Amino acid sequence: MAVPVIAICGIATDEASWQDMPVDRILLPEGTTMDAMAGAILADLPDRFALAGHSMGGYVALEIAARAGERLAGLALLSSACTADGDAAKAGRQGAIEQARADFPALAERLARAMISRLSREDAALLGDIHAMLLRCGADRFAMQQGAAATRQERCGLLVGLDIPLLLLAGEEDGIVPPDRSREMAAGAPGAVLHMIPGCGHIPQREGPDATRAALAAWRESIAA
Repeated sequence: MAVPVIAICGIATDEASWQDMPVDRILLPEGTTMDAMAGAILADLPDRFALAGHSMGGYVALEIAARAGERLAGLALLSSACTADGDAAKAGRQGAIEQARADFPALAERLARAMISRLSREDAALLGDIHAMLLRCGADRFAMQQGAAATRQERCGLLVGLDIPLLLLAGEEDGIVPPDRSREMAAGAPGAVLHMIPGCGHIPQREGPDATRAALAAWRESIAA
């Protein structure tokens, strides 16, 4: 039987961010800390599984890998990183939380444009979809997710010891998580497959769906049953 691929959503995204991707389940992390998010998801996973995490979903996936690496058959990190937040990043998250509580619709409009590349912004339908997804998230969930992301631990050392298919994928124009974070993870993880998607920002599943789908499908095929 094939190993199920579990997709984990990032901040302010939902199932729509994984539209038409080769995954079996799509989960929205719940909890006020990274520990809580990982624990809630892990409690509902089968004995063996593969994880595909987007952005914050990648942080959650790495936390799950740290807890239950023997059950993990494959790992894909999209637009993500293995580092912890520094003081400046934590301050930025706190600022975003305050903006969300003050005027979330205005923040959602700005963030929708920031999450995708300049080229993607010319696609009015795509920009509208991203904006709608942010509005579905809402201020409370957004604040909770930002706070949880700030609690994550550094997990870069974990990647070195993973002896499973590892896919690192990012948009070359990601303005949220610098694409160099994916390059750095690839440099430190022997056997990792790195895909950089040109013309894409932070949501390559929606901005470059064909290339992203192909990379995920190839990664999935490499996972041993």
